[in-house]
Amino acid sequence: MKKKLEKYTFSKQEIRILREIASGKHSLISLRRTLSIKPNLLSYYIRKLIDKKIIEFKRKRADHSEREYRKAKKYIYFCDLRHALLLKELLLTYHHISWEKILSNLGIVFLFEVVDTDMPDISFKNISKTTFWRYLRNFMALGIIELDGSTFRINPRFSILKDFLEEYQRFIVTTIVREISENAVILWQKDMECLVRLPKDVKITKKGFFKTATSCFHNFGIQLVSDFDIYFYSRKKDNIRTEDIILHTLLIEKDNVRYVTYSLLLLKKELKKIDRKYLLKEAARLNLGLQINAMLQFLETKGVRRGLAFPTWSEFVTKAKEYGVV
Repeated sequence: MKKKLEKYTFSKQEIRILREIASGKHSLISLRRTLSIKPNLLSYYIRKLIDKKIIEFKRKRADHSEREYRKAKKYIYFCDLRHALLLKELLLTYHHISWEKILSNLGIVFLFEVVDTDMPDISFKNISKTTFWRYLRNFMALGIIELDGSTFRINPRFSILKDFLEEYQRFIVTTIVREISENAVILWQKDMECLVRLPKDVKITKKGFFKTATSCFHNFGIQLVSDFDIYFYSRKKDNIRTEDIILHTLLIEKDNVRYVTYSLLLLKKELKKIDRKYLLKEAARLNLGLQINAMLQFLETKGVRRGLAFPTWSEFVTKAKEYGVV
């Protein structure tokens, strides 16, 4: 994952620079003096932090003409974006913590894993087991990570860290999607995964994007017409299964009877082939557990048991006949 998302990780020197900016040192000269860093190297780190939308250059406002203002020296400040402001708050609130050792290199990748995953069901696709357990041991000793039952989590005392990680993930995912197309619409996002709607003429070459949801129904003989394609972005998956297609269809708008009906049609058609264990496990991970259980009961009881935004049984039967689902 470090190679895949390298431009979003931090070096120790970047965190040191951010510490100084957070403490009030906004000029390049003061940063060079405090950190004893060469101008060209400082410029290199500054550019990397600007690319992450953590910091930006600003001119100090003064009672001067517009011309004089444009000539004024530029100073460095944290961006007004939420992930940048949360990182600033983290560095100021816990100034006694050596964040350059915690957030640098694979440290932030490890923390993403802890935020993303309920242990012990970690996939270890983004980080090796050896690296994970090494960081876990060190971070638990520092009190950053704690054990809650069978789950490892970020210590609630460091709630700002958790908020920063979640917001930074949201920023990263949004940036990756926007690189595909400015017309992309993120329909759902959680951790480093999201569901994206794209115009049909957009061609995707980036890894991690899988066509899914209603855009795959034709593979099962269910013909749906749309001007858009739906993609699921994930660094953890290698492919999209039928169970995923059902769940992703619900994620488009889970309280919409239309998409619930589409999901029911595919679930009904592939019911004998469905891996229920996988379906329920993924549903729980995506906060769709109650919905999927209600859908299974709906089919088993022929509509006697229904959930919110469900069709009536007669409406479902009519739709099933319309789309050739026996």
